Amino acid sequence: MSNVATPHYGIFSLSNVPPWNTHNEVVRKAIEQIKHADVLGFEEAWVAEHNGRRYGIMASAQLLLAAAASATKRIRLGSGVSRLPMHHPLRLAEDYAYVDQLSGGRLNFGIGKAYDRLEFQAYGIPEAERDERYEEVFEIVMQAWRTGKVAYQGKHYRVPAEGEVATEVELFPEVFQKPTPPVFVMVSQSEESLRLAARRGFSFVLGQRPTRDDVKRLVGVYREEAREAGHSFDLIDENIARASQLKAIHVADSAEAAKEEYRDGYMWYVGVLTNRAKVGLGIEELSYDEYIERKTLILGSADQVADELASFHSYTGLGGLVAWFDAGSQPQEQVLRSMSLFAEKVRPQL
Repeated sequence: MSNVATPHYGIFSLSNVPPWNTHNEVVRKAIEQIKHADVLGFEEAWVAEHNGRRYGIMASAQLLLAAAASATKRIRLGSGVSRLPMHHPLRLAEDYAYVDQLSGGRLNFGIGKAYDRLEFQAYGIPEAERDERYEEVFEIVMQAWRTGKVAYQGKHYRVPAEGEVATEVELFPEVFQKPTPPVFVMVSQSEESLRLAARRGFSFVLGQRPTRDDVKRLVGVYREEAREAGHSFDLIDENIARASQLKAIHVADSAEAAKEEYRDGYMWYVGVLTNRAKVGLGIEELSYDEYIERKTLILGSADQVADELASFHSYTGLGGLVAWFDAGSQPQEQVLRSMSLFAEKVRPQL
Protein backbone atom coordinates (compact mmCIF):
# COMPACT_ATOMS: atom_id res chain seq x y z
CA MET A 1 0.00 0.00 0.00
CA SER A 2 2.96 2.35 0.58
CA ASN A 3 5.80 3.37 -1.73
CA VAL A 4 8.15 3.43 1.27
CA ALA A 5 10.09 0.18 0.97
CA THR A 6 10.19 -0.77 4.62
CA PRO A 7 8.25 1.57 6.90
CA HIS A 8 9.27 1.48 10.54
CA TYR A 9 7.29 2.29 13.65
CA GLY A 10 8.09 3.42 17.14
CA ILE A 11 6.14 4.20 20.27
CA PHE A 12 6.33 7.37 22.35
CA SER A 13 6.26 7.92 26.10
CA LEU A 14 5.71 11.32 27.71
CA SER A 15 4.69 10.16 31.21
CA ASN A 16 1.59 12.34 31.63
CA VAL A 17 0.02 12.45 35.10
CA PRO A 18 -3.68 13.30 34.76
CA PRO A 19 -5.92 13.36 37.84
CA TRP A 20 -6.90 9.70 37.36
CA ASN A 21 -3.34 8.33 37.62
CA THR A 22 -0.75 8.24 40.37
CA HIS A 23 2.90 8.99 39.70
CA ASN A 24 3.78 5.36 40.35
CA GLU A 25 1.18 4.09 37.88
CA VAL A 26 2.56 6.36 35.18
CA VAL A 27 6.16 5.29 35.78
CA ARG A 28 5.22 1.61 35.60
CA LYS A 29 2.99 2.10 32.56
CA ALA A 30 5.89 3.44 30.52
CA ILE A 31 8.12 0.43 31.15
CA GLU A 32 5.30 -2.03 30.47
CA GLN A 33 4.49 -0.34 27.16
CA ILE A 34 8.12 -0.41 26.01
CA LYS A 35 8.42 -4.09 26.94
CA HIS A 36 5.19 -4.81 25.03
CA ALA A 37 6.48 -2.89 22.01
CA ASP A 38 9.68 -4.93 22.07
CA VAL A 39 7.74 -8.21 22.00
CA LEU A 40 5.39 -6.95 19.26
CA GLY A 41 8.23 -5.97 16.93
CA PHE A 42 8.13 -2.18 17.05
CA GLU A 43 11.49 -0.85 15.91
CA GLU A 44 11.87 2.06 18.32
CA ALA A 45 10.74 3.49 21.64
CA TRP A 46 11.17 7.25 22.14
CA VAL A 47 10.88 8.90 25.56
CA ALA A 48 10.47 12.60 26.26
CA GLU A 49 11.85 14.62 29.13
CA HIS A 50 10.25 17.57 30.92
CA ASN A 51 10.13 18.92 34.44
CA GLY A 52 7.77 21.04 36.48
CA ARG A 53 4.71 20.05 34.46
CA ARG A 54 2.09 17.33 34.88
CA TYR A 55 2.24 16.59 31.16
CA GLY A 56 5.73 15.12 31.51
CA ILE A 57 7.40 13.94 34.72
CA MET A 58 10.55 12.36 33.27
CA ALA A 59 13.28 14.95 33.86
CA SER A 60 16.14 12.84 32.48
CA ALA A 61 15.32 10.53 29.58
CA GLN A 62 18.42 8.46 30.31
CA LEU A 63 16.82 7.14 33.52
CA LEU A 64 13.84 5.60 31.72
CA LEU A 65 16.01 4.42 28.83
CA ALA A 66 18.37 2.62 31.22
CA ALA A 67 15.43 0.84 32.82
CA ALA A 68 14.03 -0.01 29.39
CA ALA A 69 17.42 -1.27 28.18
CA SER A 70 17.55 -3.86 30.92
CA ALA A 71 13.93 -4.92 30.31
CA THR A 72 14.08 -5.35 26.51
CA LYS A 73 16.08 -7.30 23.95
CA ARG A 74 15.68 -5.86 20.48
CA ILE A 75 13.90 -2.50 20.30
CA ARG A 76 15.99 0.63 19.73
CA LEU A 77 15.74 3.20 22.52
CA GLY A 78 15.65 6.91 21.78
CA SER A 79 15.66 10.17 23.68
CA GLY A 80 12.89 12.29 22.27
CA VAL A 81 14.45 14.59 23.29
CA SER A 82 17.41 15.05 25.50
CA ARG A 83 17.22 18.79 26.26
CA LEU A 84 20.90 19.58 25.80
CA PRO A 85 20.98 22.99 27.55
CA MET A 86 19.49 21.41 30.71
CA HIS A 87 22.35 18.95 31.32
CA HIS A 88 26.04 19.05 32.14
CA PRO A 89 27.68 17.82 28.93
CA LEU A 90 30.16 15.37 30.45
CA ARG A 91 27.49 13.78 32.63
CA LEU A 92 25.22 13.52 29.60
CA ALA A 93 27.94 11.81 27.56
CA GLU A 94 28.63 9.38 30.42
CA ASP A 95 24.96 8.57 31.07
CA TYR A 96 24.09 7.87 27.45
CA ALA A 97 27.29 5.89 26.88
CA TYR A 98 26.15 3.70 29.78
CA VAL A 99 22.70 3.27 28.20
CA ASP A 100 24.36 2.36 24.90
CA GLN A 101 26.48 -0.29 26.63
CA LEU A 102 23.58 -1.59 28.74
CA SER A 103 21.39 -1.97 25.64
CA GLY A 104 24.11 -3.57 23.52
CA GLY A 105 24.16 -0.68 21.07
CA ARG A 106 20.46 0.16 20.79
CA LEU A 107 20.61 3.87 21.65
CA ASN A 108 19.23 6.58 19.35
CA PHE A 109 20.43 9.97 20.59
CA GLY A 110 17.63 12.45 19.94
CA ILE A 111 18.55 16.05 20.72
CA GLY A 112 16.63 19.28 21.23
CA LYS A 113 17.04 22.76 22.60
CA ALA A 114 14.06 22.79 25.04
CA TYR A 115 11.30 25.37 24.72
CA ASP A 116 9.41 25.74 28.02
CA ARG A 117 10.39 28.92 29.86
CA LEU A 118 9.50 27.31 33.18
CA GLU A 119 12.14 24.63 32.65
CA PHE A 120 14.85 27.21 32.03
CA GLN A 121 13.88 29.17 35.13
CA ALA A 122 13.63 25.99 37.22
CA TYR A 123 17.25 25.09 36.46
CA GLY A 124 18.54 28.65 36.48
CA ILE A 125 19.56 28.62 32.81
CA PRO A 126 19.16 31.93 30.95
CA GLU A 127 16.90 31.48 27.94
CA ALA A 128 19.12 33.83 25.94
CA GLU A 129 21.92 31.28 26.22
CA ARG A 130 19.85 28.38 24.91
CA ASP A 131 21.29 28.11 21.41
CA GLU A 132 24.91 28.61 22.49
CA ARG A 133 24.63 26.04 25.26
CA TYR A 134 22.97 23.57 22.88
CA GLU A 135 25.92 23.83 20.50
CA GLU A 136 28.56 23.55 23.21
CA VAL A 137 26.92 20.59 24.95
CA PHE A 138 26.55 18.75 21.66
CA GLU A 139 30.16 19.43 20.71
CA ILE A 140 31.41 18.10 24.05
CA VAL A 141 29.26 14.95 23.89
CA MET A 142 30.46 14.19 20.37
CA GLN A 143 34.09 14.82 21.32
CA ALA A 144 33.76 12.46 24.29
CA TRP A 145 32.16 9.68 22.24
CA ARG A 146 34.46 9.96 19.24
CA THR A 147 37.77 10.31 21.08
CA GLY A 148 37.11 8.78 24.50
CA LYS A 149 38.15 11.97 26.28
CA VAL A 150 37.22 15.63 26.67
CA ALA A 151 39.36 18.76 26.68
CA TYR A 152 37.07 21.69 25.94
CA GLN A 153 36.95 25.40 26.69
CA GLY A 154 33.88 27.30 25.56
CA LYS A 155 31.85 30.30 26.55
CA HIS A 156 29.57 28.37 28.93
CA TYR A 157 31.42 25.11 29.64
CA ARG A 158 34.98 24.20 30.47
CA VAL A 159 35.66 20.46 30.77
CA PRO A 160 37.63 19.76 32.85
CA ALA A 161 37.41 22.90 34.94
CA GLU A 162 40.58 24.83 35.64
CA GLY A 163 42.74 23.06 38.19
CA GLU A 164 45.92 21.11 38.89
CA VAL A 165 44.69 17.51 38.50
CA ALA A 166 44.02 17.14 34.78
CA THR A 167 43.88 18.93 31.44
CA GLU A 168 41.50 16.35 29.97
CA VAL A 169 38.96 13.85 31.26
CA GLU A 170 38.54 10.29 29.99
CA LEU A 171 35.06 9.01 29.18
CA PHE A 172 33.88 5.91 31.01
CA PRO A 173 32.24 3.85 29.73
CA GLU A 174 32.94 4.29 26.04
CA VAL A 175 30.00 4.06 23.65
CA PHE A 176 29.05 0.67 22.23
CA GLN A 177 28.20 2.04 18.76
CA LYS A 178 31.21 3.47 16.95
CA PRO A 179 32.04 6.19 16.26
CA THR A 180 28.85 7.38 18.00
CA PRO A 181 25.23 6.31 18.46
CA PRO A 182 23.04 7.68 15.63
CA VAL A 183 21.94 11.27 16.18
CA PHE A 184 18.39 12.44 15.49
CA VAL A 185 17.41 16.10 15.59
CA MET A 186 13.93 16.62 17.01
CA VAL A 187 12.02 19.31 15.14
CA SER A 188 9.03 20.68 17.02
CA GLN A 189 8.64 24.22 15.71
CA SER A 190 11.85 25.53 14.18
CA GLU A 191 12.60 24.90 10.51
CA GLU A 192 16.17 25.95 11.30
CA SER A 193 16.53 22.81 13.45
CA LEU A 194 15.67 20.75 10.37
CA ARG A 195 18.16 22.67 8.25
CA LEU A 196 20.82 22.12 10.89
CA ALA A 197 20.15 18.38 10.83
CA ALA A 198 20.45 18.38 7.04
CA ARG A 199 23.74 20.28 7.06
CA ARG A 200 25.23 17.92 9.63
CA GLY A 201 23.98 14.79 7.92
CA PHE A 202 21.68 13.68 10.75
CA SER A 203 18.21 12.19 10.54
CA PHE A 204 15.23 13.81 12.28
CA VAL A 205 11.91 13.29 14.01
CA LEU A 206 9.11 15.82 13.46
CA GLY A 207 6.69 16.79 16.20
CA GLN A 208 2.92 16.50 15.96
CA ARG A 209 2.12 19.99 14.73
CA PRO A 210 3.18 19.89 11.03
CA THR A 211 0.33 18.93 8.73
CA ARG A 212 0.79 16.36 6.00
CA ASP A 213 1.46 19.19 3.52
CA ASP A 214 3.97 20.71 5.94
CA VAL A 215 5.77 17.37 6.29
CA LYS A 216 6.06 16.97 2.53
CA ARG A 217 7.46 20.50 2.25
CA LEU A 218 9.91 19.93 5.11
CA VAL A 219 11.22 16.75 3.49
CA GLY A 220 11.92 18.86 0.41
CA VAL A 221 13.66 21.50 2.53
CA TYR A 222 15.80 18.80 4.12
CA ARG A 223 16.82 17.38 0.72
CA GLU A 224 17.76 20.78 -0.66
CA GLU A 225 19.74 21.84 2.40
CA ALA A 226 21.57 18.51 2.64
CA ARG A 227 22.56 18.64 -1.04
CA GLU A 228 23.86 22.19 -0.66
CA ALA A 229 25.95 20.94 2.26
CA GLY A 230 27.51 18.35 -0.03
CA HIS A 231 25.89 15.18 1.29
CA SER A 232 25.32 12.28 -1.11
CA PHE A 233 21.91 11.33 -2.46
CA ASP A 234 22.30 7.95 -0.79
CA LEU A 235 22.87 9.48 2.66
CA ILE A 236 19.96 11.87 2.20
CA ASP A 237 17.63 9.07 1.13
CA GLU A 238 18.79 6.94 4.05
CA ASN A 239 18.19 9.72 6.58
CA ILE A 240 14.70 10.47 5.25
CA ALA A 241 13.89 6.75 5.33
CA ARG A 242 15.01 6.68 8.99
CA ALA A 243 13.08 9.85 9.85
CA SER A 244 9.64 9.86 11.49
CA GLN A 245 6.81 12.05 12.64
CA LEU A 246 5.12 11.78 16.03
CA LYS A 247 1.38 11.08 15.85
CA ALA A 248 -1.22 10.19 18.45
CA ILE A 249 -2.75 6.89 17.28
CA HIS A 250 -5.46 4.61 18.56
CA VAL A 251 -6.66 1.37 16.95
CA ALA A 252 -9.95 -0.19 18.04
CA ASP A 253 -12.64 -2.44 16.62
CA SER A 254 -14.36 0.47 14.86
CA ALA A 255 -13.93 4.18 14.14
CA GLU A 256 -16.67 5.01 16.64
CA ALA A 257 -15.07 2.97 19.42
CA ALA A 258 -11.62 4.41 18.72
CA LYS A 259 -12.92 7.97 18.80
CA GLU A 260 -14.84 7.49 22.05
CA GLU A 261 -12.10 5.56 23.87
CA TYR A 262 -9.37 8.10 23.14
CA ARG A 263 -11.33 11.29 23.81
CA ASP A 264 -10.94 11.96 27.56
CA GLY A 265 -7.20 11.43 27.84
CA TYR A 266 -6.36 13.29 24.64
CA MET A 267 -8.50 16.31 25.48
CA TRP A 268 -7.01 16.49 28.98
CA TYR A 269 -3.55 16.53 27.40
CA VAL A 270 -4.24 19.26 24.84
CA GLY A 271 -6.12 21.19 27.52
CA VAL A 272 -2.99 21.23 29.65
CA LEU A 273 -0.94 22.25 26.63
CA THR A 274 -3.09 25.35 26.10
CA ASN A 275 -1.64 26.63 29.37
CA ARG A 276 1.70 26.91 27.62
CA ALA A 277 0.45 30.05 25.88
CA LYS A 278 0.91 31.76 29.26
CA VAL A 279 4.65 31.18 29.03
CA GLY A 280 5.04 32.33 25.45
CA LEU A 281 4.03 29.25 23.48
CA GLY A 282 1.06 29.73 21.20
CA ILE A 283 -1.06 26.58 21.17
CA GLU A 284 -4.33 26.77 19.29
CA GLU A 285 -7.37 25.37 21.05
CA LEU A 286 -9.49 23.08 18.87
CA SER A 287 -12.41 20.75 19.43
CA TYR A 288 -11.82 16.99 19.46
CA ASP A 289 -13.47 16.69 16.04
CA GLU A 290 -11.23 19.43 14.66
CA TYR A 291 -8.10 17.61 15.83
CA ILE A 292 -9.36 14.49 14.05
CA GLU A 293 -10.29 16.40 10.89
CA ARG A 294 -6.82 17.96 10.74
CA LYS A 295 -5.27 14.50 11.13
CA THR A 296 -3.43 15.62 14.25
CA LEU A 297 -4.32 12.18 15.55
CA ILE A 298 -5.16 8.98 13.71
CA LEU A 299 -8.07 6.90 15.00
CA GLY A 300 -10.04 3.99 13.66
CA SER A 301 -10.23 0.31 12.89
CA ALA A 302 -7.10 -1.55 11.78
CA ASP A 303 -8.06 -1.18 8.12
CA GLN A 304 -8.74 2.54 8.47
CA VAL A 305 -5.45 3.21 10.28
CA ALA A 306 -3.53 1.14 7.71
CA ASP A 307 -5.07 3.13 4.85
CA GLU A 308 -4.24 6.39 6.60
CA LEU A 309 -0.62 5.39 7.21
CA ALA A 310 -0.10 4.11 3.68
CA SER A 311 -1.32 7.44 2.41
CA PHE A 312 0.90 9.29 4.91
CA HIS A 313 4.09 7.52 3.85
CA SER A 314 3.29 7.78 0.14
CA TYR A 315 2.47 11.49 0.26
CA THR A 316 5.19 12.72 2.62
CA GLY A 317 8.06 10.37 1.72
CA LEU A 318 8.90 9.79 5.39
CA GLY A 319 9.97 6.26 6.24
CA GLY A 320 8.73 6.10 9.81
CA LEU A 321 6.09 7.10 12.31
CA VAL A 322 6.28 7.35 16.09
CA ALA A 323 2.91 6.24 17.41
CA TRP A 324 1.70 7.77 20.66
CA PHE A 325 -0.85 5.27 21.91
CA ASP A 326 -0.99 6.82 25.37
CA ALA A 327 -1.63 10.54 24.86
CA GLY A 328 -3.04 11.93 28.09
CA SER A 329 -2.40 8.64 29.93
CA GLN A 330 -5.05 6.35 28.45
CA PRO A 331 -6.22 3.19 30.32
CA GLN A 332 -3.32 0.75 30.20
CA GLU A 333 -5.33 -2.24 28.95
CA GLN A 334 -6.64 -0.07 26.11
CA VAL A 335 -3.11 1.09 25.21
CA LEU A 336 -1.68 -2.43 25.15
CA ARG A 337 -4.60 -3.74 23.08
CA SER A 338 -4.27 -0.89 20.60
CA MET A 339 -0.54 -1.63 20.26
CA SER A 340 -1.32 -5.30 19.66
CA LEU A 341 -3.94 -4.49 17.02
CA PHE A 342 -1.46 -2.20 15.31
CA ALA A 343 1.25 -4.87 15.22
CA GLU A 344 -1.03 -7.75 14.23
CA LYS A 345 -3.56 -6.12 11.90
CA VAL A 346 -2.21 -2.75 10.72
CA ARG A 347 1.44 -3.49 9.96
CA PRO A 348 0.85 -6.55 7.77
CA GLN A 349 -1.08 -4.29 5.39
CA LEU A 350 1.87 -1.90 5.11
